[in-house]
Amino acid sequence: MHKKRFLKYIEYQKKYSSHTVNSYATDLNNFYGFCIDNEFITSEDEIISDYKIIRKWIVFLSSQKLSAKSINRKLSTLRSFYNFLLRENLIDSNPILKITRLKTEKKLPEFISDKKMELLLDSPVFSDDFEGVRNHLIIEMLYGTGMRRAELINLSVKNIDLNKQNVKVTGKRNKQRIIPFPVNLSELINKYLMLRKEINTENDFLFLTKTGKKIYPNLVYRTVNKFISFISTQKKKSPHTLRHTYATSLLNNGADINAVKELLGHANLSATQIYTHNTFEKLNRIYKQAHPRAKK
Repeated sequence: MHKKRFLKYIEYQKKYSSHTVNSYATDLNNFYGFCIDNEFITSEDEIISDYKIIRKWIVFLSSQKLSAKSINRKLSTLRSFYNFLLRENLIDSNPILKITRLKTEKKLPEFISDKKMELLLDSPVFSDDFEGVRNHLIIEMLYGTGMRRAELINLSVKNIDLNKQNVKVTGKRNKQRIIPFPVNLSELINKYLMLRKEINTENDFLFLTKTGKKIYPNLVYRTVNKFISFISTQKKKSPHTLRHTYATSLLNNGADINAVKELLGHANLSATQIYTHNTFEKLNRIYKQAHPRAKK
């Protein structure tokens, strides 16, 4: 890792990477420090091309109780560095290609029970002024349609069809989809639109601040976090939690997984299937509680 090459690589990352450059520098220094300490190389100027040394580093990192996720991140740094060396014609092949990423445990998406959501949405915690009704609608819209935060922020008034009770959403890669919403949401939308007129704005976006500007991501996050805190102590209380809640609720109540995929705007079924784990856990609990043989 010749100093000049290393600095050139760091400058490259500053230009083209969204990650912090410090993490790249730390990971590479960690790897080369390990190689010198174990006398696999005698100088940092050497370029390591033996994949077996990288495997030994992985074993060392595992012995230090690093998580699989952290180790995979460090391997990503090495992969990026070796690709850079390939572009510079300093090596013939990337040794990382012979390394398999460690398996990481998939975390199940956190969601809120229907009972708790009903408790929140029917409670008097939302005021009747513009901001109170808007915040109420934000929660109802996210829970009632499963749309993403960015999709909610970019909704325009014309995207809402009150007669057909659906909303047109523009998702990732500008792919549009139509999502139906419940009757009570229509009533709340009407109430909000009446108050929205008093803002006296020509802004087409549905959700506005009290000064008539388009709402922003942190406002949505703070709103969701605040009101979910009334009914739940779970760690994650974000707009995406309501998306998880929407999907889990649909599947728990018998919705077809392909239909849920379309409603969520997922590109493939594998992204939707993670929610089936939650529904399976529920069915498993019901089975253990109800079946006479499961109680033994």
